[in-house]
Amino acid sequence: MSFKGLTSSSQEKRAERQKSLEPSFKLVMIGDSGVGKSCLLEKLLDLSSTNAFISTIGVDVRTHVINVNGHAFKLQVWDTGGQQRYRPVLSSCYRNVHGIIMVFDVTNVKSFANLPQWIKEVKEFAPNQGVVPKLLIGNKSDLADRREVKQEIAEAFAKEHSMSYIETSAIATTNIREAFMALLQSNND
Repeated sequence: MSFKGLTSSSQEKRAERQKSLEPSFKLVMIGDSGVGKSCLLEKLLDLSSTNAFISTIGVDVRTHVINVNGHAFKLQVWDTGGQQRYRPVLSSCYRNVHGIIMVFDVTNVKSFANLPQWIKEVKEFAPNQGVVPKLLIGNKSDLADRREVKQEIAEAFAKEHSMSYIETSAIATTNIREAFMALLQSNND
């Protein structure tokens, strides 16, 4: 059997590459609508992508291979829609998760104020949430003149909830790869 456009040789190479990958890691990205979850994921996948995105409806699952310390890891990233109406669907996203990325917008204090609700959801639906690494991302750090959430406040919140913290910018492509790598490395510790 041959896939369209793939020769048996390229199929074999693809199969060999898949075998050489370290195990997959399922990561779930959560946070309010409009905080930039999809933008962060798009920039991780393709740094040349545009900055125009529409809201995620439900869940969008993407895969990406990332190298950490010479090892290739296959990421399966579940990008969730942040609207309240999608919350019932999201409970299944937490099954067998290896890491949780919680995103807020540093220019929108309401998105930060809603983090306790997201933490409550994680506690309710992620059965192994106590041992799963969690990362808090303050996105849109490039908009310093519009900042509503101080970095020190976000760092203290992350520490209080046993999360790492990093600030990113999807527009300036700042710290995006580093955020995903930090979560992977904490999974390997």
